Amino acid sequence: MNDIPKKLQVHGTVATGFESVKQLYEQQMQTMLERDTQLCVYYRGEKVVDLWATDASAAPAKSFSADSLINVFSSGKSLEAIAIASLVSKGLISYDARITQYWPEFGANGKDGLTVAQLMRHEAGLANFDTSIDLEDLFTENIKKNAIGQIIEKHAQTYKEGGGSKREYHALTRGWIVNEVFRRVDPAGRTIGEFLREQVSGPLDADVMVGVKAEDMQRIAPVHLLSPGRQLLESLKPNFLGRGIVHNFFQIMGRLIMFIPLLIKAKRLNIQPPFVGIDGTDFF
Repeated sequence: MNDIPKKLQVHGTVATGFESVKQLYEQQMQTMLERDTQLCVYYRGEKVVDLWATDASAAPAKSFSADSLINVFSSGKSLEAIAIASLVSKGLISYDARITQYWPEFGANGKDGLTVAQLMRHEAGLANFDTSIDLEDLFTENIKKNAIGQIIEKHAQTYKEGGGSKREYHALTRGWIVNEVFRRVDPAGRTIGEFLREQVSGPLDADVMVGVKAEDMQRIAPVHLLSPGRQLLESLKPNFLGRGIVHNFFQIMGRLIMFIPLLIKAKRLNIQPPFVGIDGTDFF
């Protein structure tokens, strides 16, 4: 996979008084490991910064703009939290209640004691599934047919070995589980994606969504990763991505070695890829 372009071209505007933001953005885009970026800032209800940067040598058909859609990955968990918080604020759900109060079938295979709060804190013991999800099961109509819900219902909890904290980051699965809880409690039976369109992103005219409509697919910006060699080389720099971390090669190798037992564990526990057909970052 190709590394970052040598030069990014900055586009867009800033309001009077925010010129220094554009200057800093232009500087950073020539030094950071980026291919396409967006920066939009609102101040006291007014849009004061609307910038984007892209590879100046990119073909027009692959152009990136302020209207391009970017996968925000785990930042989407804040949207899940907003959806659940909206139900809490209306008295429709309680963080301290068991999930089975709203979704009785969830309690199968020993999950009956799990609370909404534990789910939101990544303490559900469902960080990985033993099956891969078919993308078609994530279509709204299939979600409402319980395509994802039945997978979760049949699944048992598994926690990290060695005791200690039950908290384990649910990178993908928390969203699927929270969505199932939400649609069962929401008076209209909506998914989180539908709720956001109707009550958050729609009224705000914001391109923030869970589930992209067919007509918006061409706006999605592809994911690009650094090659493994370049990533290792750049991570040797103390100020990589602005972290300001002082480290050395042996510390880095020590951290990499820590991942080996995780890979062995994944194979032993039959942990499957999250999606059917996943074969690289282009999948996202």
